Amino acid sequence: MFHAWVMRPEHNDQPVPTSKDRPVIDPGEASQRYALANEPGGNALGNDSKHELTRRHRVGTPEEILAYVQATLGFRPTHSLTIVAFADRQLSTVVRCDLPDALHKMLQSDTLESVTFLDFGITETQELQLMELGKQLGQLIAREPSTTGCLLVYLATEVSVSDHQALAATGTVNAMLSAQFGLQGILVEESWLIHHHQLWHLRCASTIDCEIQGDVLGDPESTDLFQRLDPEGKTRQRSGTAMEKLVFPLASQPSSRDVSSIYDLLEQRPKVVLNWLQRWDERLSHGPSMLHTDHVAELLSTLEHPELRDAVLGIACFDLNTSIQGMLALGRFSDEIAVLSRLQGDMRDGTDLKGCLLGQSERIPDWQRIAALERVCHQLLPLSDHASGGGVAGLLVWIEWVRGRGSIALDYLRQARKHFPRERLLILLENVLRQGKVAAWATRTESAWSPRHAA
Repeated sequence: MFHAWVMRPEHNDQPVPTSKDRPVIDPGEASQRYALANEPGGNALGNDSKHELTRRHRVGTPEEILAYVQATLGFRPTHSLTIVAFADRQLSTVVRCDLPDALHKMLQSDTLESVTFLDFGITETQELQLMELGKQLGQLIAREPSTTGCLLVYLATEVSVSDHQALAATGTVNAMLSAQFGLQGILVEESWLIHHHQLWHLRCASTIDCEIQGDVLGDPESTDLFQRLDPEGKTRQRSGTAMEKLVFPLASQPSSRDVSSIYDLLEQRPKVVLNWLQRWDERLSHGPSMLHTDHVAELLSTLEHPELRDAVLGIACFDLNTSIQGMLALGRFSDEIAVLSRLQGDMRDGTDLKGCLLGQSERIPDWQRIAALERVCHQLLPLSDHASGGGVAGLLVWIEWVRGRGSIALDYLRQARKHFPRERLLILLENVLRQGKVAAWATRTESAWSPRHAA
């Protein structure tokens, strides 16, 4: 059983920190139909008409809920705990994290955890870990003030115990997580366990004896809803475990060229700095295009310096003038830059810029420009060297993090650290991801990015 909801394409995908990471601080036919309406927030639908914003869809099957989840996250989740938030009669935020490790092991017959649960139930250590996980997820969902309830979906890919034991173990875990959600004022209205393409209900708020147990699920990608949400099939058959592999340079050996200090650049060569920033603004202001060979050195040189790299992020999130005025206000650009650009520091821009770097500015970022930054960085990474490559990879990690796709960001990070182990930006981002921190943009309906509408 589930109810009628309206769609808000806000999502989140976070890597949940484990205990070892903490010191580092990362059916049949339904009796009701569901209403889904397309109500994206912010600039996520930059080119969509008002008609598109008010279009409504009817949803009546679990497959369509899963289609919504897949199209919103940007991939088909597996081995996951997925949370679909409700805002009154609207589908809202989608949050995905890895299936709790304790539950994953309890669902496999050849593990100590499975035998222990069968004989004694859940252990005290597992209870504490699950309570902490429930607290984290509940707080995350509660950040969006419109949230009134949620659906929990446990997607298990490795289940070798009996259905009865799987339901018992998952039901126990679900009860603990639901209790923590309740402490945050979030009602868990339903909970599902899905394994071997079968649906099992753990909790039905509307019924006492749920008859929807073990129903075979169809393919979410075969639904009409999926075709409407993802007409180009960008998320088709893309699993959350099949992350994109970054293309690194063949070798990250030191280059023979000299890398100017940031002081020399800002104080003595401000014209060069402005030219580089203007080059970035040009790249991010236009649609996809081939990267001109003559521009590669300039674009990479900009990313060698933290100050200029942060300015590039400001250009991507907002525009060139906001970035320069913000850097001036924060004291990170010299007076020579102010004179040459004919711009002055503006503390509002400084606040926006600082918030941009942390993914939490009140000003909504321009997601189309950020998508352009992503394309350029994928083009530049194979052409980079030891001085610039870590910064390029760091930007790609940052982009996925502020989008709310923490698992993809962490996967990128692991790849990048092997090639650039000393890059400061990657180290900072690793600390954020290991704590399981989520960018504030991804927790607010008006500012969240939706991959279904990405450029």
